[in-house]
Amino acid sequence: MAAFIQCAIFVFYKMVKKTISFCFILVCFFSCEKVTYYPDNQIVYAPTIDIAHRGGRTDSTRENTIQAVINALPYVGGIEVDVQLSKSRTVWLSHDYKVEDCNGPQYCFSQTYDAQIEAVSSCNGINMGYSKFEEVLQYMAQNNIRKYISIDLKGWLPCDGTALDVEGIMKVEAEEIIRLGKKYNLSAFLLFESENISILNWIRAKDRNVQTYYTSYGDYEKGLLVALDNGFSGISYKSFFNDVLDADKIKLLHKKGLRLNAWNIPDSAHADFLREINADFIQIDL
Repeated sequence: MAAFIQCAIFVFYKMVKKTISFCFILVCFFSCEKVTYYPDNQIVYAPTIDIAHRGGRTDSTRENTIQAVINALPYVGGIEVDVQLSKSRTVWLSHDYKVEDCNGPQYCFSQTYDAQIEAVSSCNGINMGYSKFEEVLQYMAQNNIRKYISIDLKGWLPCDGTALDVEGIMKVEAEEIIRLGKKYNLSAFLLFESENISILNWIRAKDRNVQTYYTSYGDYEKGLLVALDNGFSGISYKSFFNDVLDADKIKLLHKKGLRLNAWNIPDSAHADFLREINADFIQIDL
């Protein structure tokens, strides 16, 4: 009887050991499945490139205009512009999604034809003329200027609430920008910024020569992971919004093959700090 009990205990022990081993293997397998490893892809750092915010606006020059761009380009390594798409499917420079016209009601760019936008010239003695995105590329190509153009691609809500295909409008807008980049041989200098991940992926699929930056606002970790998961060029980062940047965070980005495009820079002191920690692009007001 004692021998039988010992034998039973031995068999039970073997069964339990096998079960524990099997469960351990399962845990390891599924745990490993959930862990994503991002290989190093060290990029060669170049000195920080100053980008003129909103096309190089100044106290005397209206933002997002061809004249502001022309004035800014000699002093910076590139420009940042905000874009809107008209009803004629032309890309215009403007931070606001509405066409300003003091002689009548304001309409969204997406509801306004080019001829109507071109008719806007001044309001109460202030120059209100709008510029087309193509004018910028045309000027740069004609003058052999090879500098970066950071494009803030916004996904505005529909103006009247009737059109719901915001992504569709953004795709048309991005596709036209890509076409113009190829036309003027400036594709490699186009930096697309957007918080819309699917749009950035769509842009990458359309043209691998352009750069894509996920707008994470002040969330460094989220920006890092989204950019790595999707193969983006880097992060469009809003300074003084949430996280605080430092040299180690920039080093990690570069180690993983990503770049940082910083904006919302309050003063020259912070701009100098970003240069010291090797940020790739900083959008400054002139």
